[in-house]
Amino acid sequence: MCKNKLDLLEQASAVDIFKYNQRQLKNISATDRFYNRGLMIKASQMAKSDQYSLIKYRVGYMLVVPFSPTEGLILLPKLDLIENTSDGFSNIDFINHSVSLAKLAYFLYRGEEAPDRDITIIQMADSGKLIEQVKSIDDMIAFHIYTVKMIEAITKLDEAKFQESLTDMRGCNIFGDSLTQQGIIRGQKDILIDLISKLSDTVGKYGLPIKKIIGIQMNSIQKIENQSNILNFDAWLAEIPWIYFREFKAYRKSLFTDKAERIKAYLTNHVRENIRLHDIAAELGLAEQTLNAIFKKKFDMTIKQYTIQLKIESAKQVLTSTNLKIKDISEYLSFADESYFILTFNRQCGTTPSKYRAQHIEKVLQ
Repeated sequence: MCKNKLDLLEQASAVDIFKYNQRQLKNISATDRFYNRGLMIKASQMAKSDQYSLIKYRVGYMLVVPFSPTEGLILLPKLDLIENTSDGFSNIDFINHSVSLAKLAYFLYRGEEAPDRDITIIQMADSGKLIEQVKSIDDMIAFHIYTVKMIEAITKLDEAKFQESLTDMRGCNIFGDSLTQQGIIRGQKDILIDLISKLSDTVGKYGLPIKKIIGIQMNSIQKIENQSNILNFDAWLAEIPWIYFREFKAYRKSLFTDKAERIKAYLTNHVRENIRLHDIAAELGLAEQTLNAIFKKKFDMTIKQYTIQLKIESAKQVLTSTNLKIKDISEYLSFADESYFILTFNRQCGTTPSKYRAQHIEKVLQ
């Protein structure tokens, strides 16, 4: 095993790498953060030993690279330490590169050429049990019916109906002779782009800002057209609608939120960035000169004061859950430099970041 090269793979591909052996799990090239190891062991047991497997669970995917029926590697895309959200586009990128990632990890660990294998997707329920696959429906009409139901569920923000219709839609066998004669890859791309168009038109009619729609649309189509082949078409069908669902849900929620709460939500969602009033105003459609007055009237503090509080609370979380250096945490939260971060932390907490971390470790060990 070439540990240094696996470390490079971890950094270059933004993945954490684990080795499994029967019921044991070992960090090979992984950051020091929490993972549900029990779920990972179950994923390794579900995977077939003669295939690479993408295990879909509630917040993302795991890639299982087996060496034998009881031994192999598990690769997971890195999650944001603070926001801890699953980005649809990140999932798509991970899915699309899953075969090359699997082969590369296999080669770097074993020192031998990886076998050519199929890749399968296995969906895991929250309980950790395998979800039975939906019976295929060889009917293009059924696919369109389920698509309409899925899009209608988005407009009503009915997550249960949305998930049900999306599952039914993905269960359809839509690649008949008419598509394979024109080329299966082009057929897959055209179906995905048509789906994006329908989703964009619908959420646009229900008020989602055109800037948001164009951003999703262009990003999705660019990713699709850049692929020489569409790996795991079923997973693309799952991820793209979820991107629209989340964006539309966030938009509808913002309509019923007052201006101060919208500013607060923006600050929370962008805590890692160097937040500027101009950016807040542009994103929320508010006048820049009124932002502080609106915010202070409700929360009795300025936007800068609240932003500092958020960053310090996030710093505490990272300090107590990782081994990241103080300088790295400073950069992670977009402080001007390490010295300013330490000074700000000390003012807010009455101690330095290093002492805060040491005190936390001491409490844990007691």
